Amino acid sequence: MRRFCVFALLVLMPAAAGFGQVGGKKEKDTTIAGKLTENDPKDKVRNSASQVHVVNMKAGNAYTITMVSKEFDSFLRLEDKDGKQLAEDDDSGGDLNAQIVFPCRKDGDYRVICCAFAENGMGNYTLTVKSSADNAKYTTAHEVLMAKAAPDFRSDFTVTSKTVKLSDFKGKVVVVEFVDLRFDDCVAAVGQLRDLRKTFHTAGLEAVSVTSYKFEIGQKVGFDKASGKLTKVDQADKSSEQAALKAFAAHHKLEHPLMVLAKDEAMKAFDAYAVNGVPQTVLIDRQGVVRMIHVGDTKSAPTLATEIKKLLAEKK
Repeated sequence: MRRFCVFALLVLMPAAAGFGQVGGKKEKDTTIAGKLTENDPKDKVRNSASQVHVVNMKAGNAYTITMVSKEFDSFLRLEDKDGKQLAEDDDSGGDLNAQIVFPCRKDGDYRVICCAFAENGMGNYTLTVKSSADNAKYTTAHEVLMAKAAPDFRSDFTVTSKTVKLSDFKGKVVVVEFVDLRFDDCVAAVGQLRDLRKTFHTAGLEAVSVTSYKFEIGQKVGFDKASGKLTKVDQADKSSEQAALKAFAAHHKLEHPLMVLAKDEAMKAFDAYAVNGVPQTVLIDRQGVVRMIHVGDTKSAPTLATEIKKLLAEKK
């Protein structure tokens, strides 16, 4: 079972002001041989076997972290020492290998979590950490999007609404959440979005969940009421997948638009927003400008609500 698409989160350009030190000292490369087994603890994001490697990183250096395996689909996560997720990746290392490029802004120990995309993924892997002594040329793709016009996209099918384009919401504060409804964390994120909309809709907030058709990439899904998410079925097509999405929306009492993108449009949209992990939340102001991006679980809800309040208070 594979996620629809993943994209690297780094581009080359001058570093943004205010990020502190932009040049460091080249460090010795690190190579670790590991093996995921059934005795390893489950990763909190992928629910697969996982191993944590603590790596000391220096501000001013850019680190290329690569996880390679011939036995399973590698998945990498990067956290700070307190467990806050900074990045995650599935296939940016080519084939089924994961890779994160991280421009370090602060000295300290960081947690590199090696796990598998699939819950049953296990086997041998090699982790490498390489540093560059100058991260001035590295800026994350999410940083590039900030304060820029939100890229538009068009849905092929929208549940609970007739809306077909993101730009139709211009003039409102918009929370866009890219999701894959086969996964628990994405289902939880959709519920959070539903609740935020209930709280702020009358003040001018619109919420949009965005997903893509699975039948177009060979995945057959239907709605499973017991789990409340999309699960694998024997037979499916466009019509049945749309029916499954309608059932999902009804089950979770969604009132906000659930936009479903066709394959080509999804490729463009996920690329434009540098969607490298789901759920990914994008907060857009009334002028259609990106103001906040968050990847990962919904623990940032208080921060997101605060930012929404700020944008709603801004003059049109």
